[in-house]
Amino acid sequence: MTPDSLAGHIVELIQLTDSHLQLSSPEKSPAAGTPADRTVSSFFKKRTYLGAKDRRVISEYFYGIVRHRRYVEALLEQYIIEFPAHAVLDAVKNRQLALFAVYHFTKHSGGDSAFPEQKWRDTFPETTLQEFASWLNKNRDLEFLADQPKVILAVRHSFQDWMADELGSQFGADAEKLLAALNEPAHTALRVNTLKSTRDQCMALLLSEGIDCTPSPIVPDGLFAAKRFNVEGTRAFKEGAFEVQDEGSQLVAIIAEPAPGMTVIDACAGAGGKALHMSAIMRNEGEIVAIDSDPRRLGELARRAARSGANNIKTLALGEILPENLQGKGDIVLIDAPCSGSGTIRRNPWFKWTITENLVAHYSEMQQKILIFNAQFVKPGGKLVYATCSLFRKENEDVVEKFLSVHPGFKNVTADLGLPGAVIPATGGFIRLAPHILPTDGFTVCVLRLA
Repeated sequence: MTPDSLAGHIVELIQLTDSHLQLSSPEKSPAAGTPADRTVSSFFKKRTYLGAKDRRVISEYFYGIVRHRRYVEALLEQYIIEFPAHAVLDAVKNRQLALFAVYHFTKHSGGDSAFPEQKWRDTFPETTLQEFASWLNKNRDLEFLADQPKVILAVRHSFQDWMADELGSQFGADAEKLLAALNEPAHTALRVNTLKSTRDQCMALLLSEGIDCTPSPIVPDGLFAAKRFNVEGTRAFKEGAFEVQDEGSQLVAIIAEPAPGMTVIDACAGAGGKALHMSAIMRNEGEIVAIDSDPRRLGELARRAARSGANNIKTLALGEILPENLQGKGDIVLIDAPCSGSGTIRRNPWFKWTITENLVAHYSEMQQKILIFNAQFVKPGGKLVYATCSLFRKENEDVVEKFLSVHPGFKNVTADLGLPGAVIPATGGFIRLAPHILPTDGFTVCVLRLA
């Protein structure tokens, strides 16, 4: 496909996504609406003529622009401030092509596609591409924002101001490294299902299907796939040899320390990634009660369990719970709580604009209620494991500290777990997995023991 045609598809996809999203002020960045991945999936389904290489180029550009949207917006707007005669670049029908150009000349690594100069000349006869590219190169470090140190951090990495401020206050000097890491695309992480395979066997089976993997240095049953692939189309997946699961998510189950014969209550099981992992760790011995408010997700868990050979998982819809039947039964009660998902921005870059301070406060209140409700299911001497894929203190430390203030029977024992500190950072009674330290999604975990 020609550069002009590729650019046309990229611009069309940006326009389509923007039409599905509200635009927030002052950044003019996507704030809410249809998730971008669904829009992309629908876009490609309707354009079956696009080959794999073209789809890859279009996807790389599109998601790159999503990740760096505020940065490219800021450069475009500053250029127009300095050259008002070129305001045509900011016209509604032209803006996406101009953003494409800014991204291409400042963030894109080059790859296989050349910039479509003819398309630029056809759309912007008033401007010279070479002059625009030269200006971008001179201003890519955002020196025009030098007098706004707090804003420049957020703009450089394309985050909302409040998010950059919050993460800055929590991570201090590491904040910039964290924001940069959240902008890096996540690799494809797999978990070998040890109920059916070993890591070496699974790697060999995948390699026989043309999929090269390397062992994870972080988790014992983890693999990195060298490239994205059609997971459900592989023999290895159909036979239950692996699941797609981020290493951070795998670590949550490892931190919980389930063992054969235990009773484990997975209080927010969803589609069951952690329940399936714990079943494998427990070697199918004991019982896992997987609870969720959405019966559809529990149905998906049942199908996954059948494929994986996990026979010790019992699903239970939240509305069906009789608390007295679970009272004091759990050796482990795992709460993988609903949250803002800020730790998964590598995989879901549009979360940068859908997450709000009000949403974080809403989740914090919900998490507190979930923690209190499920605490009754922990047996004396048992553990209550609280985890989120959020990096915000309000959804983690604040929730747990408030819970402990009214539940003195529980003690935070996270720091006493004896976990390898070189692999799992643990400070202040909380384990925080952050992508600038480990190549995982962001998770926060703590373990409370009932006296």
